[in-house]
Amino acid sequence: QKFEACRKNLRLVGLVASIDPDRDGVPESVLAAREAGIRVVMITGDYLKTAIAIARNVNILQAQDDEAISAVDCARLRPDGKYLPNEQMDLLTSSVRVFARAKPEDKLEIVK
Repeated sequence: QKFEACRKNLRLVGLVASIDPDRDGVPESVLAAREAGIRVVMITGDYLKTAIAIARNVNILQAQDDEAISAVDCARLRPDGKYLPNEQMDLLTSSVRVFARAKPEDKLEIVK
């Protein structure tokens, strides 16, 4: 009730969005690494959709990649609060190139 007067006669005057630009040379470096047979993986704390967009911009994910297989939220690494057994973790990490919403301890599990 006390803010009722503030909610009248409002007008949207604009929207603002921001994005961190890719660092110079990253897309080219990723392509060079891939051509050399190096599998490039991104582990980030960003949300999944943001991580996918970034990965596409820097060539970690390419047009033919299936996002459902190549990018995951790190919650899949610990479905019941405990990390997957080593065999399942190895299977998952062998096909995924983008790990989103990663906690510091997730990063350690992924690279093990």
